[in-house]
Parts: sequence; structure tokens; C-alpha cells
Amino acid sequence: MGDREKIIDTYMDIFFARFGFYPKSVSAWHLDSYSLQYLQSKYSVLTAMNCDDQYTTDNYRLWGGYLGSPYFPDKNNSLVPASSFDNRVNLAMVRWAQRDLFNFYGFRSQSAYSVQVNDYLGIGQDTKYFEKLLAMYDRKDLNEFTHVNIGLENDYDLTLYKKEIKNVYLALKANHDKFNLHPISLGDFGDWFKARYPESSPAYFYRTGDPTGVSSGQVFWYQSPFYRLGLKSENGRTSIIDFRVYNREVYEDYFVTPNQDWALFHEIPAVIDSVKFPGTEVVLNIDLQLADIVHSKQWDYWQIAFRQDGKVLTLEPDRIVFSGFSAPVMASKDIKPLISKTQTTWELTPYTPYKSTTHPTWIFWLAVILLIYFLSKKIKRSGGPELPKYLVIGFIVALLTGLTLYRNGLLYPFGMGFWGPNGHDAIFHLSLIEKFSQGLTGLSHPQIAGQKIANYHFLFDYLAGLAVKVFGLSSLDLYFRIFPVLAGATIIFLLDKLMKSWRYSREERLVGLVMVFLAGSFGFLPKLLTGQDIFAGESAFWSNQSVSIFLNPPYALSIIVLLLFLNRLKSDAKIKTFEFLGLSLLGGLLSQTKVYAFILLLGALLFTKRYKLFLGVLVLGILISLPFTTLGGPSPFIFSPFWFPRSLFASYDRFYWPRLVEAWQAYEASGSFLKLSAINLFALVVFLLGNLGLRFLGFFEMIKTKSSGLSESLVRWIIAFGLLLPLLFVQNVNPWNTIQFMYYALFFLGIFMAKYIVRLRPILILFLLLLATVTSVGTLKDYIGYFSASRVSFTELRALDTLRDQPRGIVLSPLFSVPASSRVSTPKPLYSYVSTAYISALSGQPEFLSDILNLDITGFNYISRARDIQRFYDTEDKEWGIAFLQKNQIKYVYETRLQKIKLAPIDLNLETIFDSGEIKVYRYN
Repeated sequence: MGDREKIIDTYMDIFFARFGFYPKSVSAWHLDSYSLQYLQSKYSVLTAMNCDDQYTTDNYRLWGGYLGSPYFPDKNNSLVPASSFDNRVNLAMVRWAQRDLFNFYGFRSQSAYSVQVNDYLGIGQDTKYFEKLLAMYDRKDLNEFTHVNIGLENDYDLTLYKKEIKNVYLALKANHDKFNLHPISLGDFGDWFKARYPESSPAYFYRTGDPTGVSSGQVFWYQSPFYRLGLKSENGRTSIIDFRVYNREVYEDYFVTPNQDWALFHEIPAVIDSVKFPGTEVVLNIDLQLADIVHSKQWDYWQIAFRQDGKVLTLEPDRIVFSGFSAPVMASKDIKPLISKTQTTWELTPYTPYKSTTHPTWIFWLAVILLIYFLSKKIKRSGGPELPKYLVIGFIVALLTGLTLYRNGLLYPFGMGFWGPNGHDAIFHLSLIEKFSQGLTGLSHPQIAGQKIANYHFLFDYLAGLAVKVFGLSSLDLYFRIFPVLAGATIIFLLDKLMKSWRYSREERLVGLVMVFLAGSFGFLPKLLTGQDIFAGESAFWSNQSVSIFLNPPYALSIIVLLLFLNRLKSDAKIKTFEFLGLSLLGGLLSQTKVYAFILLLGALLFTKRYKLFLGVLVLGILISLPFTTLGGPSPFIFSPFWFPRSLFASYDRFYWPRLVEAWQAYEASGSFLKLSAINLFALVVFLLGNLGLRFLGFFEMIKTKSSGLSESLVRWIIAFGLLLPLLFVQNVNPWNTIQFMYYALFFLGIFMAKYIVRLRPILILFLLLLATVTSVGTLKDYIGYFSASRVSFTELRALDTLRDQPRGIVLSPLFSVPASSRVSTPKPLYSYVSTAYISALSGQPEFLSDILNLDITGFNYISRARDIQRFYDTEDKEWGIAFLQKNQIKYVYETRLQKIKLAPIDLNLETIFDSGEIKVYRYN
């Protein structure tokens, strides 16, 4: 956006320096709505001109806007005509090289059929053809006015076209009275147009035969601020050849993001596009060539009716009415047929894919609000206690923590946004949720088709899929907006109950609730030392902090299960059989909720000598996990002492200290035991204190006091093991994953820290609370910025929505490429962000291979698949390509602008089902 403003300012400054004023009209092959608004607001530009419709010429696709007619561009999309003053850019947009409305409609050189001299001379036409185009646009009996631009692009050799330009102006002079021509500058025209139409863009209607005389029949083009309709009538047969519903909610793809390609693809989605999809024309049972055309007096030129033998086709500005004959059956989300005995009406319902309001999420929130209301009324009537204010504060803090999720999966000017790790981690879970929402019994892997889900704790995804299926919720809304609210409230109430059982005061419980969510690390210190923002550095010492709890829903769910377990645990009394089974089941479920929590709980039970309960949890955990575990593979954990403290100083994105790393290596090489011990001890202290932040004060409370019961003893051991295990073990493939053991230690240490600092002076308490939350403030700040880290464009959302509507089948998509993706600006499309499962997450279709990071973690061998994928996109051997698709039962092939297949789709028996230029989707037949 800033670059565009600089470009515009530079051109305007040069113009002003030369002429002493700013221009009132501007022109370019394409001008986006953001640039148009800037030009109008800062420089008072009256008229802008862009290229008329064309499909492929000069690698520019401008397709689906007003044909050869002036309009007010919509604020969100420069090809959409504005329907009101509020949504319009307040300047006139006119089209350059206006087309021959009969012959332009094609995907090759048809755009050369235009009023521009070099165009029509190049296809063998002359001045007489130009005069016929004048007559085509002169149809003032069908329009309030018409407009034609005359000129030549300034990069052509004038000597080649000088004679024909002279002929054009002679023709204009000769036809001045015939066509009632009024020459006008672009600037003056914009002034007139704005005065003539104070609100909406006008409607236009054109009817013409072939001005070249080659083809028979006629075409009819109707365009209003709400839709564009193209019809062709020939030999008694009338067909809809083009139909587009204008959607003001959908921003053009490069509204706020740069186009980094040599080509431009900018089009309005079509209900019918017989150029892109030949053979999709829809036949109407009316002959428009024989029909009488009638204007409605009520609508002036805005409503057209065709009448033929009792049949009436009425084109109203915002709907289409079929009377006296049957309307064709249309499977489109952009129209809603209303059928009566005498007529069918197509109501326009512009469809925005993945818009949250299309899902009944509001019903869920209404039910929650009503439940809270009636419960509070019941408590009040019964004289029960009101909800303590500290719990309300705790709930607000939990809601605040949810800022890491709330805005994700919603639509913005750049498309669907994903902040932070949600562009990968959340997509992984959404893929599994979509899979389970389609079927709760199967375990087919949505990210590596033909394999079963294994070596992963998927309880959260299963329960979320169940909720999506039962309640009809959007998986995006459930994951990003419903779950964090419900989980946060549940954690607050369960934690409060646990602290009550530990005999914590109200003040201690309040501070405890705040600290378990907002206490952070000392990560701001290295950022401060290097001159960076103090509100940063959450994971500078490796561990994510509690503020990121909802970025890891299985972790949040495991906290809930742990708290349920601890609250149900009786202090020292003998556990009854039923309670034993319930506790064993809760503990065992942790193996499929978050295996790190399962291991920590087992360690805590063992060291508190609760052997029976230890065995119960262990046995049930094994029984629950065994069916989903691949036996015989490598161990998930590797003994690697001090990997985290050492890598802390060697990693650029952590506490980078290369001199220390060099010294460490030198002491190891020389065998200097004392120096090596000292540097290891130093690294250990920095690692632990850095991650703990002020939570280290909780240790003073733990040392000072004894456990109030068994649940507190278990928590103390969970803290101990949570800090110890990452120091000893790393995870196979991705070593840093074992840092998740520490998450539980950090969470529970916040409670002990709270109890310790509450005894201090109020001013010191306030200071410590502010210091403890510095990095958390920085983390939350990162999730409220304008741009997300990754996105899915509106165009690609339509591709995924198209794929979602197809029969179930395996999707083949390109491998993620680091070199190609590094050139893409942020917010990056998900296909250029990291290897993600976004296709299965948003379309619900299984993928041949995606998200190799998680496949690595869960132990899948995908090397041969990856090799075959790369070969498929690069191959020129069509026999091998077809055999590959057949062998792997691949139904759909996906292309992005970074990776396209080299063979012609027809050579691979591929049929195009979506094509935007940037994204293509093929179906294998």
C-alpha cells in the first residue's frame, strides 16, 4: 500500500513540476480500488481509465466488469460497479479499447476486436469497422447515454498508424450529427458523470450482430450494479453465455497486497463463463431475436423486458424474472430461485465463501447467553451467592488470552487471515477436525491418503469433529472462537475450585488466575539488550508461555483434564472402586489428549507412592493409545542432556550468543572439565530463570510450605518433572518438541508465585505483576496487527470452496518450496508459508501428501511420495503421469502460481473445474 502511494506521488509530482497543476484524469492497464481512492482523496482525480475486458492478452486478465461503459468503482474491487454513494470511489471509471461486443468474448486474440486503431488493423479491419463499432455503442434508445474513448497507446510507432488515425477523425467528423457526438475530455466527463449520477452506477444494455459480417445471430449484454448477463441468440436458440453476480464483500486480490508476478489475473467470479468453461452455456426457451424489447417506465433504462409469444424475460436491476416459460435449473450459490405458478424469479444472493455468518454459530452463542441468564436468575431467586468478582476478572483475563485465536479464520481485505503459528498448527488441527466431522469411526489420514492416523494424541480433534457434526458449527468458528472461550471459562472455574481446596485466600486465587494465563518469561531482557522492543521475547529462552495456551488446544484440553483429575482426587482417604475407575479413565485419556501431560502425571503418581492409581492410569492409557500407535519404530524420545540450554545460545531466534558457543566448543575439545562445568551451570541457570521469569518466586513458596493434600503434592511433582525432562530428553525428528513438558510446570508455578507475592506490599505486588506480564503483552500485541503472517486469498477460497463441493477424492498438490516461497511477500499465501494441510482443512478433501512437518513428528515415511509429486509436476511423460494418477487413485490436481504442471491438462485426462490464473483445480477423468 505504501509503495503504491509512493509511485502515485512520484508521478503526480513530476506532472505538477512540468505543468503546474495536477491531472484530473489518470490511466493504466489496471488501477486497483485502493489506488483509486488515494488518487481521488489526495489529488481530486475525476476520471480513471483502465483496460476493457480481456482474457489473456499481454498476460493481463481483466474479466467480468462493465463492458465498454463508465461506472463508479466499488471501494473494495475496481471491477465491481458501485451500487451506492457509500461504497463507491467518487470518480468515473471508463474503459480503454472498448470491445466489439459480439466478437471480443474469447480467450485468445479476440480482445483485438476493439475501437483501438492498432487492434482492428491487426485483424484485417478498416475504418468502416470502426464506424460500425460507433453505431454499436450509439444505442441511445436502449441507454441513458453512451461513451467511447478514442486514441492510441503511446508505445506504438505513430508512423504505422498515422493514416488510419486520420481516417478515424474524419469518420468522427462525418458521423457527428448521425450519432449526436459530443467530444469531451476525460476530466470534464468525470465531472459530468458525478453530477448526473449522485448515487449509483448506471445500468447499460447493448444489442448487436457481428459487425464483421462473418457470423450470424445477435448478442445481448445487460449490466447493472448488481449483475452482468450475456446472451446469444442464433437460429432460434438463445443461450446465457456469461452471468456474473457482483459481490461487494469480496475484495480484489491485490487491494492491499502486491502483485509480484509479470501477469495479472483480476476477474469477477462467474455463475456462467462459456469462455473459461466451454459448453457451460445455458439454453433459454425464448428467441430473443424475435422478441420485442420493452423498457419499464418505472425504471427508465434500468429494466429491460423481452416479449415473445407470451413468454417474457425481464431483466431488473437486482433480479431476473422468467414468465410464461420455464427457467433453467441453476446450481449456484449466487442465485436463489423463487418459483410460483406463473413465473420464476432469480433473486441474487452474492455468495462469499467461508464467511462465518453462513454457519449457525450465532445460535450457539445465543444458547450460551440464555443459559447464563437463566442460571443467574435462578441463583438470585434462591438466594444463592453471586459470582465472585475475582472470578469475573479471571474470566476476562482468559478471554484476553484468547486474542491469539479470535481473529484467525475471518475475512479481511487480504483474504482469510492467520496470525502467528496458526498458519500451520491450527491448520493441522482443522484438517483432522474436518476429517472426523465427516466420519467418527474411520482413522484415514487426511494428510497422507491411504494411511491411518497414528502416533498422535487426537482426542481434541475427535471431540471437535464430533461437535462440528452434531451442532452444525463451522470448524473455523469452533476452533478459533468457541473453544478458547469455553476452555478458558472451564479452566478458571476448575482452577478456582482447586485453589479453594488448597485453602488459598480470595486475593491469592485472584492473582493465581491472572498469573497462570499472563505470567511470562524474562525474554524481554535479551531483546532490550539488543535494542529491540521491550514488549517481545516470549519464547526467547525456548518455551512458549501461558499466554499462548490456546494456540495449542490439546494442551489447553489436557489442563482441563488434569484439573478434573486433581479436583476429583481425595486427599488421603482410601479411593473407592468407582472413583478409582473414574480417575484412571481421566488420567488414561491424557495419553490421547497430550502425551506430555500423561507422562508427567504418571511420574507424579509414582513419586507420591500412589501405585494402584499409577497402574490404573498407565494400563488405561496404554489400552487407549495402543490401537493408534505404530510399534517397532524408533523411540519418540532421545536422551540428550542439556540440548536446550546449549541450543539456546546457538539459535538466531533465541538468546543468540556465538562467543559463548565457541567457548563451549573449545572447552569440550580441550577437555577442560572445570570450565565446561561452569559454562554448563551458567547455561542451565539462564535457561531455567529465563523461561520461569518471576515464577521462580513460586519455589520459595513451595519450599516454605508443605502440601495441603495429595492434589498439591502431585502438582509439585508435575512441576519438578516438567522442568527436568526437557533438560534430559529431546524428541526424535523435532528435538524442540519436548519443551512442552515445561508448559505444565510454568502453568502451575503461576499459582505458587501468586501465593508468595500476595504477602508483599501492594506497590511491590503491582510492580511484580507488571514485570511478569511484559512478554505476554508483547505476544498479544502481535495478534492484533493489521496484517496476518499468512492468508488465503479470496480467489483461492473460491477454489477451495469449489473443491469442497466436489465428490470426495484425493487431492494432489505441489510440494512446499523454500526458494520459491522466499520471494513471496507477507502476508504469505498458505501454499508459500510452510508445508501445511490447508487444502484438506478448508475443503474437507483428503490430500495425497501435505504438512510434512507433522508427518515427520508422527513417524510417517513419505519420501517416495514427495519424489513422485515433484516428478509429476515436472514430467513430460504423459503415460507415466496418467499411470501415477490411476495408481494412487488421485481425483483432483491442484496448481498454484509457484508450481504448475508442464504437460497440457488434456494429455493427463484432466478437466478444469476451477481457474483463476493464480489457482487451478483439475478433475481426473
